[in-house]
Amino acid sequence: MIYAQLYHYDLSGNLVEACGDRSVVIIDARLKSRTIGEIAAEECKKRGYIAWAIFKGGSFTNSVRVSHIWHAHAQEPAQEPSWLVSTHPES
Repeated sequence: MIYAQLYHYDLSGNLVEACGDRSVVIIDARLKSRTIGEIAAEECKKRGYIAWAIFKGGSFTNSVRVSHIWHAHAQEPAQEPSWLVSTHPES
């Protein structure tokens, strides 16, 4: 299972994982890594969240984050998507 976890700011201004059914995007694991990132970024913006990260595991309760936290808006810092190539090589 691969999914994007979406993030927002809590009341004290810290970036935290959002809750609820709109805070995760389940993504088809057969897709290329680049496409997974594009889907996550698009859904993050569309749903009004601040940032996203990719998680992988057998279920929500036993998954681990496999990417950096990416900010959806240009004014926020962004990181080079090295995980797209190194962690998940394309077939």
